[in-house]
Amino acid sequence: MNINPERMFPAAARRVKILEELQRSWGAVVGIPVARHSWPRVLGVNMIAVYADNDYAARMLPNMKGNILRALSSLWGYVPDGEFSLKVERSRPKERRRNERVRVKRKIVVDDEAVKEYMRDSPEGLPEDINYALSHLKAYLDVVKKISP
Repeated sequence: MNINPERMFPAAARRVKILEELQRSWGAVVGIPVARHSWPRVLGVNMIAVYADNDYAARMLPNMKGNILRALSSLWGYVPDGEFSLKVERSRPKERRRNERVRVKRKIVVDDEAVKEYMRDSPEGLPEDINYALSHLKAYLDVVKKISP
């Protein structure tokens, strides 16, 4: 016997699909600064639960309840049966963290010879400390340019 949850629970299956679409366009609904620190987790009959991982997003999300409901209604035809509520939870799902891009910190070593060469090519009268700082920065940027994709 094949059990088809979409046939058995069509409204719940539809909410799951709407939630997936909302997650994909979350930044357009709440704005990029809030979206970076929040993630819609559950879309229920009359509620949405959202993770927030900082105070700013946790404070802003309740003020955006109307915007979220308007987006759900206009973009995906979601209409609650009663009073719509938004629940903010202070954490973020592990599956979101797995999908994030992993940043690797590299130690960038600047060649002293490159710094000295830049210092030799600098304008006359430039103070020694400023000349060193600018030359070191140029050599650093040369290395970063070489290792960046």
